[in-house]
Amino acid sequence: MDLRFVSSLISVVDQGSLAAAARVEGITASAVSQRVAALEAELQVRLLSRAGRVMQPTPQCRAVLPLLRQLLTMRSDVMATLQDQDMSGPLRLGAISTALGDYAPDIVRVLRQQAPEVELHLVPGTSQQLYAALEAEELDAALIVRPPFEWPKTLSFTLVERQAIQLLRPAGTEDCADLPFIVYSRDAWGASTCWTALTDLAPSPRILAEMDAVETIAQMVQDGLGQAVLPDWPGRAQRNPDVQVTVIDAPAREIGLLTRTRDKDWPVMRLLLDTLLGT
Repeated sequence: MDLRFVSSLISVVDQGSLAAAARVEGITASAVSQRVAALEAELQVRLLSRAGRVMQPTPQCRAVLPLLRQLLTMRSDVMATLQDQDMSGPLRLGAISTALGDYAPDIVRVLRQQAPEVELHLVPGTSQQLYAALEAEELDAALIVRPPFEWPKTLSFTLVERQAIQLLRPAGTEDCADLPFIVYSRDAWGASTCWTALTDLAPSPRILAEMDAVETIAQMVQDGLGQAVLPDWPGRAQRNPDVQVTVIDAPAREIGLLTRTRDKDWPVMRLLLDTLLGT
């Protein structure tokens, strides 16, 4: 018996519909339906019936439901027991470029000291790319901007840092009226608040370039090529000391660790979170 199919059935029973169960399971409604159908074929009994818009368990399903829940509990207990013993093997961690620079040295140092058998694989990318890689199980965790949508319950986001929004201008520049703006790509997660703040400052900004590369933008500002509205990450001040900074009253960009919910109690993941949170 495939316990993924059991999990999907219980989600339908608990949520009352295929669509709601699909959101919990992180799959499509048709996939949930197929899983339930496969389970019914294996058990040779009908498990769900429709009452209006609500899916309800049949009497046969209600009879075995406690046992099916026990199976899932036992699976979780087995995985937890194995994970408690597991501080070795690969850890595939994705990170946006600023987070990679800010946190990678501490992560590497802590893992070397406390989990030397863990093989860390650091994967750079944009938030969108890393989210997709985590969904595809190509990563174990990702340090990214908070997703601008509701993610499935199979994923968990832990806030690590809030980054204030700032106006950056070249140092020593008194009149910036003629300086064009270098824009944090409006397609990037976390960029919408920067664009709103920018258009509040300059309703029709003259744009020199637009890119999803905040470190490059900050360097271009320091080189005197333009001005920019950006989130302030910890490493920015050290890398770009020769810029004028003005804090803008705008919602902060939120950076956090996205993991699969089932992995939150994995000892290596707990160690990673403790390192990021400084606990």
